[in-house]
Amino acid sequence: MLPEMQAGSEPEIAVCYSADWAAGPPGDKEYWDFVVELSRGKHVVIVWNGNQHNANFMFQTEPKFTILGVTENSYDQEVVPIPRAMIKDFFKISFEELTEIIPSLSNATSITLMNGPAPKPLMHIQNCILQDRYFTDIAKSLGVEMDDLVITSDSLRLELWNILAGLMATSAETLGANFLSAPAASRDALGLLSPEYCASDVTHANSKYGMLLIEELGKLKGKVPN
Repeated sequence: MLPEMQAGSEPEIAVCYSADWAAGPPGDKEYWDFVVELSRGKHVVIVWNGNQHNANFMFQTEPKFTILGVTENSYDQEVVPIPRAMIKDFFKISFEELTEIIPSLSNATSITLMNGPAPKPLMHIQNCILQDRYFTDIAKSLGVEMDDLVITSDSLRLELWNILAGLMATSAETLGANFLSAPAASRDALGLLSPEYCASDVTHANSKYGMLLIEELGKLKGKVPN
């Protein structure tokens, strides 16, 4: 609810999320059936996944890999170059559910897909990753200490995020939806998430970033057709 709204007035923006915070909406038919009913005549924005680059590639592999064309600083061993097509194939499965969801929202005024915030700088991640149970559990499952795991470089995580954004933009075009990228104002000169928009964990943006999104959504209202 925006602070300037009058009591009792209809909200300009509503956030609809699953009641199951652990699992989330993907794969939750009851959730999407509810969204379908709620979306009639409204502008719908779906923030779809967006964290795959962190969840799957926060730590470097052994041997190290990079994406063809991405510069990696490595002096102790050869870095294995991976083609973008292979990474795209790896991520594509996480977009398959959209082929059912988008057509089900046919009564919405417009549908927009939005990707998540840009990756955070390495220094920020290093300062808070030891408090992040998701990643410490990964280390525990591998039987190693967190210090033994190498965090992937800013350039590699940024390229992975760009690939995800490209796949989302392609999905939007194929399915007749619009695509809205992360606000340019939220990113630093290198394309990473600026410190002022970082939450205190490894992957999420903060409420100030949320206000940027509200501004972007306000620009869409009534202006973006399917």
